[in-house]
Amino acid sequence: MDARSVDRQFGELLRQHRMRRGATQRQLADLSTISVRAIRDLEAGRASRPRRDTVRLIAEGLRLSGRELTSFEAAALRARGGVEIDLVPDLDAVPPPSALDALVGRGAEVTALLDLLSEGGSRLVAVTGLPGVGKTRLAVEVAGRLHESGSVRVLWDTAGANPAGAAGRLRLLVRSALGRAEDGEGLDPLAALIGDRELLLVLDGHDAGWPDPDRALTLLHRCRRLRLLRTTREPLDIPGERVLALPPLPGEDAVRLLTRLAGQVSPGVATRSADALVELADRLDGLPGALEAAASWLLVHRPEELLELVRADPLGVTADRLPDLRGALAQALAAVGGERAVLDAAGGAWTVPDAARLTGVPPVACAHLVRRLRLLGLVRPVGHDRFRVLNLARAATAALLPVGLPLAGVRDS
Repeated sequence: MDARSVDRQFGELLRQHRMRRGATQRQLADLSTISVRAIRDLEAGRASRPRRDTVRLIAEGLRLSGRELTSFEAAALRARGGVEIDLVPDLDAVPPPSALDALVGRGAEVTALLDLLSEGGSRLVAVTGLPGVGKTRLAVEVAGRLHESGSVRVLWDTAGANPAGAAGRLRLLVRSALGRAEDGEGLDPLAALIGDRELLLVLDGHDAGWPDPDRALTLLHRCRRLRLLRTTREPLDIPGERVLALPPLPGEDAVRLLTRLAGQVSPGVATRSADALVELADRLDGLPGALEAAASWLLVHRPEELLELVRADPLGVTADRLPDLRGALAQALAAVGGERAVLDAAGGAWTVPDAARLTGVPPVACAHLVRRLRLLGLVRPVGHDRFRVLNLARAATAALLPVGLPLAGVRDS
């Protein structure tokens, strides 16, 4: 087959994908940041040897994944005369992002995660928790320390981003390798990239059901010195996975973070309104993202005024900065079954035996319920063996109930 025929084949495949998605050439050009003329020439077979960056941008504009993405890249490869498209990133070019601020608290969690990822530790680790609890910030801290030590090479992939260069090529490899088996057969390139290197692959912020568990385990089996760290709302629940359920910050650390954030927005506010900041930190459960959201309101409110808003509707105060929080709480609440008895009955700080007495659930079964609530992020530890239902979870529960229906057994703490 001559080169012109190969170019036409790629152009026809491009046109078919575009038409299937109902996009004009102009719309695809806007989505992919490629010129309309380039799209037109590619579809007409007038442009030979399409650049790999052009192919990647068009594939992202078309939202291709799995088998479609693999076929599209293969057609582009043929149009390039069989010259391999270099999708393999430079291993030194996709490090963890740099932290933009100092980490407040989290000393125990940093130590625990470093231990989990150490040699002889676990090779599949998930940091779970609600939006805004600081999963990514913890992963940045730990991955950064490992990267700077030189003991482990780190590759970082963030969900939802559209990176360019090496990070973009890594995204293509990861997406093809770890998606569902029927979505593609791209495990080999990523496995070949990693090989027998001592390497940490961080998958930041992907959906709870991703990656495909079987493909993740296969990759770990083939790359014996690879460790996989995920930040996600829920674990995969597969053999060998270790879970660090990240809680909100404890009281003193939460107040310290809010005080620092408030001082950056309104200097001197910590001295004038210390008591209000302490109550704000408590009512927002020490959730770092919620504290950042609250601090932003200090541009227009005194802490005492903001506290009244939080008492009335804590989720309303967090909506701008944490738009996913309300939905995540609603989803978690919808997932609870017998655990709902604990949520409804337990007020203030309580132990598992307390919850068992309040609900009538046997202690061992009640411990399983509380564990599930911890994994969902609906309760937080407040001491060695005591827990508390999140104020934000109570607010979300109230919002889901019909007007006028009280929360059974829930007492303000």
